Amino acid sequence: MNAIRYYSRTGNTEKMAKLLGEQLNLTPETIDKPLEGVVDKLFIGGGIYNTNVDKNLKEFTTNLDPTKVKEVVLFGTSGSVFTVGKQLGKILKKNGIPESNEHLYLHGLMPKLGNFNEHQKKEIQEFADKADKESLKS
Repeated sequence: MNAIRYYSRTGNTEKMAKLLGEQLNLTPETIDKPLEGVVDKLFIGGGIYNTNVDKNLKEFTTNLDPTKVKEVVLFGTSGSVFTVGKQLGKILKKNGIPESNEHLYLHGLMPKLGNFNEHQKKEIQEFADKADKESLKS
């Protein structure tokens, strides 16, 4: 089973999660929804706020059970060059949860705009296609 969880203050990451969910035929949920059972591939999305990942998303990631999450795929949005990868990657490594080499970070999204251009939509679709093919190998 695969799942998508995200945290979004401005709605940009939420929109990205929904587009990704459409491509992967998964229903994205906020981090408030607990995971059920074992998750083969967990897509975790978030934004960057003043160069940091939100404390709620860090807490969610810290509390993941490594016996129930086989792999995490990170995605996110940012108005700058920063990504959720570095900060969440450290947490995943510390907890012994494998992080996929695949990730998608969309930059230049201003708060409350979230208007994905055609190039960004294509990036999401290609990312989802690649992630879907990887799932079939597992």
